[in-house]
Amino acid sequence: MPKVIQLCDGIMASGLNPVTHAIPALEPVVFDLFMSRISLKAEISKDIDTQREVVVSMLLRLIQYYQVIDMLIVVLNQYKKESEEKWKRLSRQVVDMVLPLLARQQMAIDSQQGLDVIHRLFEVVAPSVFRPVDLLLKKLFAPPQDLSSTHGVSRWLSAVLAILRVLMSQSKEEMILSRLQEINLPINIHSDSIEHHRANKTRSRVTNDVTNEQQPPEEIYARFLLQSIGLTSEEIADNLKHCHGTDLNENHQFVCQQESHLLLYSMHMFQSGLFRKVTNAAMKIIRQETPAKFYSIHQLNNTFHKIGHAYPTLMLQWCNILILLNFEDQIWWSRVLQTPVKYDATPGGQHMTATHCCNLEVVRRGGLILFCDYVVENLTDAEHLTWLIVNHVNDIIELCHEPPVQDFISAIHRNSAASGLLVQAIHSRCQNLSKPIIAKRTLECLRPVHVCQSGSLLTLLIDQFLATHHLAVARLCDSIACRRLEMLLAENTQECESQLPLEDIEKLLEFIRLNNLDKRHQRLTSLLVKLRTVVCQGSKDSLELESPNPLANPAINLREIVVDKNLFLALTQDMCLTPNPNSSEPKECAIFLQLLDHTNILNIMMTKEFNTSVLSQCIAYGLDKTFDAMKEPAHPRYSLTPEIKLDSKTEPQFDPLFQAAQHTLLYHIDVVSSMLPSPHLVLTPKILTVQEGGKARKSKETFYREQIEDMFTDKDWVQDTNNLVQALLFYLTSLHDLPWKVEVPKTSAQSICRFTVMTIEVFHWMFLKETLPGSENLQTTFDLLTAVLNNPTLNSVFIAEENASWTCSIVEMTYQFLHGMLKLPGESLIDSNMKETIKGSPKHTASGFQDLLKACDHTAELVFFLKSLTNPDTDCSIPNFLKKSLTTVIISLSRLPLLNSYARTPPLVWKMGWNPTPEGAFHTQLPPLTSDFIQEKDVLKDFIYRFNKIGWKNRLQFEETWMNLLSVLCPIAQPEDAEITLSPEEEIDKNQCIVLAVKGITSLLIQSSLTPTSGDPCNSVYEHMPRNKPLVFLQSKCGQKLTRVRQLVDSAVHGNLTRNHWTVSCDNNIDRVPESKEYTLGQISIEAIWSLTGMLDLERSGSMKSNDSQGVEVTQNGLAPIQQHQQVPMIILDTRQRSASLSGLDIHSCLQFLLDLYGQWLSSNISPPTPLMLINEAVKSIVILSDLFTERNQFEWMFEVMSELHRIHPTEDELTHQYLVVAISKSAAIINLDSNMIERVTKMIDTCLKSAHQSTKVATLYGCLYILESGMSEQAKIIIPMVTDYLLKQLSSGSCIHANSQQHMMVMLATAVYLMENFQEELRESNFSQTILQSLLTIASSSDEMVTISVYMAILQGLERLVLAGVCSPDDVETVIKFSVDRLGHPSPRRTLAALGLMLTCMYTGKQVDQWTPSSSVSEGLTDHGAPYRPINHDPESLIAAMERVTVLFERLRKGLPYEARVLAKILPQFLLDFFPPQDIMNKVIGEFLSNQQPHTQLLAQVVFEVFRSLHERKQDTLVRDWVMLSLSNFTQRTPISIAIWSLTSFFIAASTSRLFRCLFHYNLGRMGKMETIDRRLFVLSALDFRQQLTDESQQKSFHLTISSVAHPGTPYSDLMDYCS
Repeated sequence: MPKVIQLCDGIMASGLNPVTHAIPALEPVVFDLFMSRISLKAEISKDIDTQREVVVSMLLRLIQYYQVIDMLIVVLNQYKKESEEKWKRLSRQVVDMVLPLLARQQMAIDSQQGLDVIHRLFEVVAPSVFRPVDLLLKKLFAPPQDLSSTHGVSRWLSAVLAILRVLMSQSKEEMILSRLQEINLPINIHSDSIEHHRANKTRSRVTNDVTNEQQPPEEIYARFLLQSIGLTSEEIADNLKHCHGTDLNENHQFVCQQESHLLLYSMHMFQSGLFRKVTNAAMKIIRQETPAKFYSIHQLNNTFHKIGHAYPTLMLQWCNILILLNFEDQIWWSRVLQTPVKYDATPGGQHMTATHCCNLEVVRRGGLILFCDYVVENLTDAEHLTWLIVNHVNDIIELCHEPPVQDFISAIHRNSAASGLLVQAIHSRCQNLSKPIIAKRTLECLRPVHVCQSGSLLTLLIDQFLATHHLAVARLCDSIACRRLEMLLAENTQECESQLPLEDIEKLLEFIRLNNLDKRHQRLTSLLVKLRTVVCQGSKDSLELESPNPLANPAINLREIVVDKNLFLALTQDMCLTPNPNSSEPKECAIFLQLLDHTNILNIMMTKEFNTSVLSQCIAYGLDKTFDAMKEPAHPRYSLTPEIKLDSKTEPQFDPLFQAAQHTLLYHIDVVSSMLPSPHLVLTPKILTVQEGGKARKSKETFYREQIEDMFTDKDWVQDTNNLVQALLFYLTSLHDLPWKVEVPKTSAQSICRFTVMTIEVFHWMFLKETLPGSENLQTTFDLLTAVLNNPTLNSVFIAEENASWTCSIVEMTYQFLHGMLKLPGESLIDSNMKETIKGSPKHTASGFQDLLKACDHTAELVFFLKSLTNPDTDCSIPNFLKKSLTTVIISLSRLPLLNSYARTPPLVWKMGWNPTPEGAFHTQLPPLTSDFIQEKDVLKDFIYRFNKIGWKNRLQFEETWMNLLSVLCPIAQPEDAEITLSPEEEIDKNQCIVLAVKGITSLLIQSSLTPTSGDPCNSVYEHMPRNKPLVFLQSKCGQKLTRVRQLVDSAVHGNLTRNHWTVSCDNNIDRVPESKEYTLGQISIEAIWSLTGMLDLERSGSMKSNDSQGVEVTQNGLAPIQQHQQVPMIILDTRQRSASLSGLDIHSCLQFLLDLYGQWLSSNISPPTPLMLINEAVKSIVILSDLFTERNQFEWMFEVMSELHRIHPTEDELTHQYLVVAISKSAAIINLDSNMIERVTKMIDTCLKSAHQSTKVATLYGCLYILESGMSEQAKIIIPMVTDYLLKQLSSGSCIHANSQQHMMVMLATAVYLMENFQEELRESNFSQTILQSLLTIASSSDEMVTISVYMAILQGLERLVLAGVCSPDDVETVIKFSVDRLGHPSPRRTLAALGLMLTCMYTGKQVDQWTPSSSVSEGLTDHGAPYRPINHDPESLIAAMERVTVLFERLRKGLPYEARVLAKILPQFLLDFFPPQDIMNKVIGEFLSNQQPHTQLLAQVVFEVFRSLHERKQDTLVRDWVMLSLSNFTQRTPISIAIWSLTSFFIAASTSRLFRCLFHYNLGRMGKMETIDRRLFVLSALDFRQQLTDESQQKSFHLTISSVAHPGTPYSDLMDYCS
């Protein structure tokens, strides 16, 4: 160690930079001597002490470096532990050396790190070294040595900060001030100190204006702080003035940090209360006139204002100091807060212009928060409060989440006048209320307004916030307004009138009515009407007097009101007329309209005031009634085409409501269409002029735009149009979904199309005005356009030549919408090169065709854009809810004759020189492409893509496409071609073209199986004949009940109008993804193929047998009969009714040609050998096209060729073998095979099931399904053990979900379910069924991340089918029920409703065995309402179990989403009546209805109503009355009273024995929570009706006693008692 120390000493003496040489050398020495050798022996410690002293002396020689001080801190800490004497001695020695160095600015402190070391040093030295404080004060007030540079200022400031920190932490104010007064130190910091130092003056002069004797010590101390702050801020401002932001050096940044610390120390002294005298002195100084050479407060403010744009935190710290010193000058705060000139009334105020500087915005917001804090602390000064509210109301709202601003708002609302001032300021000066976040914050600020300002608050809320289209804001506004109205209603009449006069109430109600807000805010409207009644005591409600509703007129005695059709006519008029505030929900209006005859319905609907928003519900309810009236077949027919017209005798008659709604809708559309300017022109984005006679005048396009703008700017007209759009969309969709064919009236087709074009023009006009339409309206409009273009009658209108401009308008709007959503102005919707290619198409320059040619170009771009629109992997910003509609619109437009040729033509051919002559009336029809162009790979690929998307329209187009593709498959050989030898690259390119042609020709032929229209992939679906057969159970009485209940669930989920959707979907293949339009394996069942090929003996198979049939034998030549357990056979149509034949296509010849060609390619003798890619594509094509085969020999050929290819083809080619196994299995299932062939097929299946290639396994399972479909053949018996072993291994594995794809999982599920359903006898000896069932339940119970929704739905469909087929044992059914009940608690509504359907199926299948059921006559009560009621109770335990499941349903209704609650409310009445005795039903339903935890009270009211209605039909009136009387007291105890009155009214109406009176239920349903005149009188009327039903005197007395106990004056109960007496 001595040697090391000697070397260090030599380094110090060398003159090298100590920071880089000596100090790093000393660091390990200090660490070793003072930290590592602490536990040495005593005899060695003397040497260590000596070495330590030497090292300390070396450190003290370098003490001016902060790195050395850092090492001295280590030494001091060690001395403190070892010897207090050494610690104090070294502390004194160090401080005596450091303080002079600090005062002389000789300490090398040039960074925050060095300053922190000084602070740590003063914290570790002995405190006694700082006593007395004279030394510190002298060094603090010593004149600066050098302020001529930023470096000098920072060193002087380091000394100030270090000494101030010691004084604050270790000395009291009294001691500091007493010593300061005694030693009489002057202030040597002046406003011109920097200037003097820069002028080479070493000392700044001491001012003579203010002597020490004249200044108290606290003023000297405070003045020193302000002078230090001023000098530092002046240096910072000067640096900013002369340097740019990038030129500022580290010294400048360090000075800014020091200034921040100085401000923090000052804030601590002023705010902590430890320096009260100094704080008071500072407050006094800033209000006094400033002596010369000292910084005044205005100078300091100006300096900080100059640096605020660069250092906002320094500015805010200074503002905080001003707040602590109660500096309240409004001129200064106007500058800080950037008060707008137009608001600020401060005389002589200097205001900053608006700036976008981020730092100044920080200053403004922070300053506002600070000033709010000051105002809260000084509420007695109303001037500042008023100034801040009036001038900065927007800023207050924007920063309302800050605690000081929150306190300020609370302080405002504690004062009535200030609260009113804030309301006025928001009303007159608040901006950006259209932004939802600002509106929400404003409402939160207004929520606690003083109670005396409730009237002005209500006016503001309704006028400014209620009409917003942001629902969250509107709901919050409604909540606040309703709360205030309730508070006003609790006050006396005089107080209500003083806050909100009658005239203002009328204006508010009128505002709500004019803006159509009464439906959305029914409770608010009701409370306003009630307040108006309170304010206007004794006067009649003006709106009620105008109403035809007798319930709204108190002058009419209730005993005079007769519940007949006249009353319902008056009520319906009251509900359906737009200006009436009592208008109800559209569904309730539709229900009441349906009660009237056709003439009265039309009279109301054709009224000018009729609310057109009701039309959609009228159409829906009218169709419901039509379905109820028609006699539905026991089971839907199965056919290959859905366009089988019902016989005219069986076609139902539409309900009068539907007929009237249809007539009204079409009438309104005709009226709107007739108002539109004629002739139609395409909207132009600019004002166009034409020259005529040397003068410019507006063009016809400009006149058209001006005329149509007059309509589009009318808000009422636009709202009515939107209502018609929704109704028309629902109407067209309903006609499309009906099970029988209904066409749009041809007389209205032209008007409907013109109306649809007009709706598109509205959005086009909005885009031109740079206005974005609402997403809901946008979706509705595109859906309507889709429905119109897909309707054959309406589509034919667009084809007409005179309507070509309509097509151009639709194309232009669609193009502009996509361009506006995806691209910036000036950018292209597609790749610029492709756009130039499209623009290279031939143009006809004749006048009048420019719009058409532009539409053709845009259509070509749109079809090209479909690739990115329909590709899920493409990042497209189009919302998902619009993608499907936009795709359909683009394809439908491309199929119009005007655009079809351009849409089908690949744009690349224009670039390649194709220049045909357009034909047709508008020169937009192009001839077919020649073979030279179609043989180019890129052209061929685009050509195939386009006809796959667009399809073909007629036989001619089909044949043209066929010949184009055929020219690639079989090119015509030219003599010169024989001499040309292709290179390997050219050969590959040629083969790739042939492969593309095979794909295209396969797709072309398979499009012929589209139904209802061949070649239309947009509006048609591929034929699908499922392998599953209809189930016998669904034809039984219990099955029909299940079908009705399941249809309610299914129609709510899928929105299907057809009543047999569930029974059809129940028979669909399990492996198919629901609603998928893709062509898949298993598309056509084996039995359907037998029928199409004439191999099915229909005479022996027969048709559907009776409901009690247990099976039907279906035989085929040479095959064993097919055993169908619990099934009935499908009705299959022959081949003449296939869509391809209906289109006039010769598919058979096309197939025969392809089979011959494929046979040559796949032959082993062909030379040169067929390329591998072509073999693969040919095999795939054969598998797909085999569904179109119509002859047995075609399947025999397929088996022969595919078997041979499988034998000779390399086994490594898994891609080809996966299709071979399907082809071989499918053909083997259709034709007869000998034992040798069966063995070969079986061996192939066994091998493929063991393949490592998952797609091969999937294909093999499909092949097994084909063989299993053939029935109990020999090969089916052989493969069953192999398939069952495979399924057990795969599905029983715990990792089956992770290890398998979705397709593999679904085909395994389909195979397992098919085996369990159709091969019970073969599986009886094994535990296959039980194991698979348990595995399916385990998989379905897994998390959503593991099981996709498609797999989940497939599992539930399979379980449901097994239950319906009677395959599952009672124990298995109970297990499935437990699973479904458990899944009812799942958060996903779709999964929950699927589980609900499974539970219902399980319960209904076991209903006749172990559940409670009515007697046979009651079971028939669905049609025979007069049947007696004789319940039979079989098993109490089953009833208890079933009731537990019902409890789960009610729990889900309580906690589920509104959508789920509506579905459950629909099924509960029928479900409860089918399974439980009336006593249990009434107890459960009424208890739930009375529950305060039930959020869906209106839905429970509907359940009660339906249960009561069914009991009335079963002659159980006495039971209903008894339960009403039993529950009466519970209803009267409900709170609030408005809910109690509504509940009782619903209860009394539902209990009425009059069917006509019960129709009032739907009128009352929508009035929940209201307490208007109508509600009070309807309650009395319903109660009187119920009272008349009470024949028992004891019940009458009980009724009077219950009502009289709550009949307080002014309540509806009191009104009832008046009528009763």
